[in-house]
Amino acid sequence: MYATIRRYTVRDATKAQDTINSLKRRIEENFVPVIQDVQGFHCYYVVNANDRELVTISIFESSAGAQESTRRAAEFVRNDPSREMLNSPEVIEGDLLLSKEAAVGMR
Repeated sequence: MYATIRRYTVRDATKAQDTINSLKRRIEENFVPVIQDVQGFHCYYVVNANDRELVTISIFESSAGAQESTRRAAEFVRNDPSREMLNSPEVIEGDLLLSKEAAVGMR
């Protein structure tokens, strides 16, 4: 499996929370369906880090799926109304070496 982590930082800290909240809504409504269509999709997470950064984690079966998700994410951001509020993302990609999840209903 292959993982991609993208970190988006809001340029203006005074508007960060509003930007993150509105972007989260658009990601859920408009981007999640797009990324779920990528071949080999496993999961997608969005993390609000310190009320100033949005970190996304995508897991795919292959490098090709992860790279396609990065292409689609760049296209989404390019067309998003908040694009001027965000710095260019830091993108980290690599082989997923270990993954462990709790069994559903075990906790």
